Amino acid sequence: MNLNACSSLITGPENRVWYRAIHPRHWQQALATAHTGLIPSRYNPGTATKQALEVLYLAEDHNVALFEVGALLGSPLPGSHYLPNPRHTWLILNVQVTLQAVADLTLVTEHNKLGTTAQELTGDWRCYGLRNASVSVSLPTGLAPTQALGQAIHNLKKKKTEAFRSISARVPTHMNLVVFRNRLRGGSTIVYTNPNTGEKLVLGPKKPG
Repeated sequence: MNLNACSSLITGPENRVWYRAIHPRHWQQALATAHTGLIPSRYNPGTATKQALEVLYLAEDHNVALFEVGALLGSPLPGSHYLPNPRHTWLILNVQVTLQAVADLTLVTEHNKLGTTAQELTGDWRCYGLRNASVSVSLPTGLAPTQALGQAIHNLKKKKTEAFRSISARVPTHMNLVVFRNRLRGGSTIVYTNPNTGEKLVLGPKKPG
């Protein structure tokens, strides 16, 4: 993957509703990201450093949100079947996203710049941290390509990118939005409004210090 090409990714505004599935008891922390800097995920190395990413993952629609958290089991692909996970109850949040600089990694033209593919972007990332000398496939290890990509886009100096659209690994015909909490610009917001109380959870630019 050509990470040097991250600075050539085209960015534009995003102004629409995205979705997030959570356990109901967590709704007051539904947009919290501070803990994510320590937790590895597809586009986040999860390291306790100054460059640690705080990442918020959102989904294109209700089904994608539910598949992403394991609330739906099976496959969403045509000819396949899926069913609800009976062990948990889930709440789907409608999140209004207003951003100014969002890249689009669902586009083949952007894949070509990076030297990547839809298959690489949706493939395994977890086992890069699990392989070792005690298993039959001991390499590769280290950062997964998608984690290195997320870090590279996050760290762009001259081109402050707030988020990017990505292909959902769980529903590869649809997309997610990956938001960098620490990169929100002035005027950018992410808002969830509780439909029962009118209470709002709002993410905006972090204040210095």
